[in-house]
Amino acid sequence: MKLNVLKCVLTLSVLGIAHGVFAQSKLTEEQKKELAAKMKTYRAELNLSEEQQERMKAINTTYFEGLAALKASRGSRLSKLKQFRALSETRDEEMKRILDKEQYKRYKAMQNEMKSEIKSRRKS
Repeated sequence: MKLNVLKCVLTLSVLGIAHGVFAQSKLTEEQKKELAAKMKTYRAELNLSEEQQERMKAINTTYFEGLAALKASRGSRLSKLKQFRALSETRDEEMKRILDKEQYKRYKAMQNEMKSEIKSRRKS
């Protein structure tokens, strides 16, 4: 119970801090292209409705802005990792609300594929 409350408070605080940063930051052209490519992939793989596409775009835009703010921050690696995890958890919770069970399952599989790809690039 305390852990859930702590997660909720942490998420809300990160979102509160990030909201102030989001108002000041905009996505770079490279980030916009990455977001557009990701949306195209999601649209094709998940068979999204128009409403789902719009909501997912808003969620991903917020997520990418959060990542940009996180990269620009001067926190320690550990604090950045914690903030990254909080951003990811918040994004996943929001995605779970807009996707049906099969779409969410495929979404998580796509994320795992991307994580594996990133890990393999690091090793090379």
